[in-house]
Amino acid sequence: FFNTHVKPHFEENTKIAVVISDGLRYEIGVELGELINQEDRFSAEIEMMISMLPSYTQLGMASLLPNEKLTIMADGSVQVDGISSQGLDNRNKLLHNALGKDTIAIRSADLMGMSKDESRELVKDNRVIFIFHNLIDATGDKGETEENVFLAVESALKELLDVVKKLFNANISRLLVTSDHGFIYQDHLIDESEFVGEDVQGGEIFNRSRRFAVGTNLKENPSVMTFTGEALGLDGDYQVQIPKSINRLRLKGAGVRYVHGGASLQEILLPVIKVSKKRTSDIEKV
Repeated sequence: FFNTHVKPHFEENTKIAVVISDGLRYEIGVELGELINQEDRFSAEIEMMISMLPSYTQLGMASLLPNEKLTIMADGSVQVDGISSQGLDNRNKLLHNALGKDTIAIRSADLMGMSKDESRELVKDNRVIFIFHNLIDATGDKGETEENVFLAVESALKELLDVVKKLFNANISRLLVTSDHGFIYQDHLIDESEFVGEDVQGGEIFNRSRRFAVGTNLKENPSVMTFTGEALGLDGDYQVQIPKSINRLRLKGAGVRYVHGGASLQEILLPVIKVSKKRTSDIEKV
C-alpha cells in the first residue's frame, strides 16, 4: 500500500493524508465514495486491495505503514522492522525513521477537535499525515455491542465525511481513505454447525481469535487452511491456521457474530478511496 499509493506523492513533495478506518470493508468504502461524490466540488475514485493474512487489526495497521519486515509477536502485537507498531508513539517513530520528522500519526478525534488554524498548521508542518479512525471495529469487537455494528457503520460514514472535509479545508493536496481489514457479521445466534469440526492443536498457540490461530508445530486439520509465516510475507518461524469458509474457532468469551481474521472476501477485500477537490462547483440543475 505505502509504496504504491503514498511514496510517489511523498517523493514529489506533495502533501498527502491517509485516513485509516478500522474495519471499513469494501462495500462500506463504496458507500463512502458515493457520499463524497454527492458533495459539491468533491470527487472520489475507489480501487481495491487485499489485506494481509491473518486479517486482524495489529497486522493490518502495521502493513499500511512503511515497512520492510513484519513480525507477529507472542502477544499478538506486530513489529515493523524490529519496532512495535502498537500505539501512536510507535507509529510516529516508524514514520520518522522511514520518511523524516515532517510526518505525523494522529487520531481522527484529535484532528476533529482542532480549530481551523490548528488543522492548517498541521498540514503546513507535515508532508505525510496518517489519521486513525476507529468506530466500526470498536463497536463490533465487543460482545455486548456487536449487534450495533450497522449503526456504527452509519455513524462512521458521517464521521469520515467530516474528516475528509476538514482535511481539504486545511489545504491538504492528496487524500486517501483505506482500511486494515474487513469483517463478517451474521445477525443471528451462531449455530453449532458454523464452528469448525476439529479445533486447532499444536506445540504452542500464542495468538488466536474466532477466525485464526498463530503458533508453532500446528497439526494438519481438515477444517482449516494452514500457512507458514513466510508464505504470508511475514518474518518468523510460525504457522497460521484459518478456518475454511466463514466458520469460527471455539473461543471462550468475545463476540461471535462480528468476526475477522480469516480469508473470506468480506474480511480481506479493502477499499482505497482517492479523494480530490475541484476549484469550481460541479453542481448543476437537472
